[in-house]
Amino acid sequence: MTRSPASGASCVIVKMSQPTANDCLSIFFYMLMFFLSNTQEEFRTMKKFLISVIAASCMTTAFAYEKGEMYIAPALGYHFFDEDHDLDDAAEPAIRVGKFLSERYALEGEFAYANADKDSGGEVNATTLSLNSLIHFNLDGAIRPYLLLGLGGMFYDDDHAGVIGGVGAKVPFNDTVGLDLRVKDMFMTDTRNDIVPSVALTVAFGKPAPVVAKVAEPVKEEPAPAPAEVEKAPEPAAVAVASADSDKDGVYDDADKCPGTPEGAPVDSVGCPLDSDGDGVYDYLDKCPGTKKGYKVNAEGCFIAATLNVNFKTNSADIADGYDQEISDFAEFLKANPSVHVEIQGHTDSAGKDAYNQKLSQKRADSIVKELINKYGIESSRLTAVGYGETQPIAPNDTPENMLKNRRIETVVK
Repeated sequence: MTRSPASGASCVIVKMSQPTANDCLSIFFYMLMFFLSNTQEEFRTMKKFLISVIAASCMTTAFAYEKGEMYIAPALGYHFFDEDHDLDDAAEPAIRVGKFLSERYALEGEFAYANADKDSGGEVNATTLSLNSLIHFNLDGAIRPYLLLGLGGMFYDDDHAGVIGGVGAKVPFNDTVGLDLRVKDMFMTDTRNDIVPSVALTVAFGKPAPVVAKVAEPVKEEPAPAPAEVEKAPEPAAVAVASADSDKDGVYDDADKCPGTPEGAPVDSVGCPLDSDGDGVYDYLDKCPGTKKGYKVNAEGCFIAATLNVNFKTNSADIADGYDQEISDFAEFLKANPSVHVEIQGHTDSAGKDAYNQKLSQKRADSIVKELINKYGIESSRLTAVGYGETQPIAPNDTPENMLKNRRIETVVK
């Protein structure tokens, strides 16, 4: 590419064969000169240059865009502001990033920036952001026109949002580098209308890997078949005897390790009844399914609970004589059910003040807990002493007999 004087003006002589990346860079450079130039001379020069580029590109090999391919495109445009902006027209560099959703459709984001002088004095930095959709035509041609539609906004002292429409053409020089010429129109929500022609250098990346066709292996010649042998008459097939399931539990007798299971009882893979809660009672006999592990149960699978009832003298937390056997039996119950935790509850009658009775009931509960720990070896972590004062009577406090019933210990298994 050379420049020579002619009739007092500069002209551009283009000689192109297959365009290269260097050619694309040269094109981009001259487009930059075009937008930064203010003379008719340079405009005519640029026009001739672009016509030469387009003519040469028509003779190049067409390259197809592929689904999933991405591109980045530094661009340079010239922003013609609507008169209502009170801004002088200005050059506008931009950067675009896009992705082809198919050979025809692409989605693109664009960031542009223009430093424009105000008509009233001073200058502003106007930033434009947009998201555009593109539809391409003439997919097999060297020049591929497209339509553009998007949404975006321009941000400076006075922000504006709007719809973007435009037309353009892409000129791919090879499967990586190409030229993108476009003119877009920004329709602002307040009826302002900006025009931005631009040129961009597109660089593709992320092209999907080509599918390599598997080459069929050559067919090997098979040796000639040996002479066929005379077939012998087949032996009579053995008659299969169906396995029996005598107890009808779904497991054949030869695999049933628990023959005689009652009909309808759920069994495992070897024909034995299930015990889902692990309490030692089969599910079909268990009337209390879901018993906690470690609890002692009866023949019906129900937890065998125990209670401890101890009464106290008036104004006393000492365990009276005659309760040793009851406390011993309760300790045996706890030993037989090591996972059981118990709340020891202390109570009083209504004689005395509430605060005093509360403390007294706590002392009664504490005395039972100490007895179970010190004398019978029950772990302290399984026992909780709680005093309830006179708040939970089981009889009216109207006779000495009823008041004795209220001066008591109760147990709650948890």
